[in-house]
Amino acid sequence: MEHKDITGSDNHEPKGVESASSGEVYVADGAGSGSWEPNTLGSKYCLSIQFADISTADSEWVVAPFAGNITAIYVVLDGAITVANSTVTVNIAGVPVVGLSVTVAFSGSAAGSVFSDTTITSGNAVTAGQAIQVLTDGASSTAMSARVILVIDV
Repeated sequence: MEHKDITGSDNHEPKGVESASSGEVYVADGAGSGSWEPNTLGSKYCLSIQFADISTADSEWVVAPFAGNITAIYVVLDGAITVANSTVTVNIAGVPVVGLSVTVAFSGSAAGSVFSDTTITSGNAVTAGQAIQVLTDGASSTAMSARVILVIDV
């Protein structure tokens, strides 16, 4: 049998796998060889939800398709809100994520205004298939849609 015809359980790991460090990936050089290098692509993925009206107390749900840690949340408005700030929080399995709270400021808000929290420190682990609840307190006025992005580091 020629090497190019090996399939299934007869396949073997790429050359050098025994000396590769944990987390490294094999990068082909386009010339029939390659090397083991740190994974520079990262392992962050985003989940997105849409609030029809961030100015009404409500919650939306999303499922974590993989295990990891929520490391950031971003909120972007589709237009201005008025009167008061809205606050967006996240619960995992009914438990609030400690330190994760985004204040969506009404002052100066407009379409494309972005608010974020990238300092999440604990209670942020999710398991694959786990439901994540994103909540708004609805304290602001003016019905306005908003997109929420959760960043998960797997």
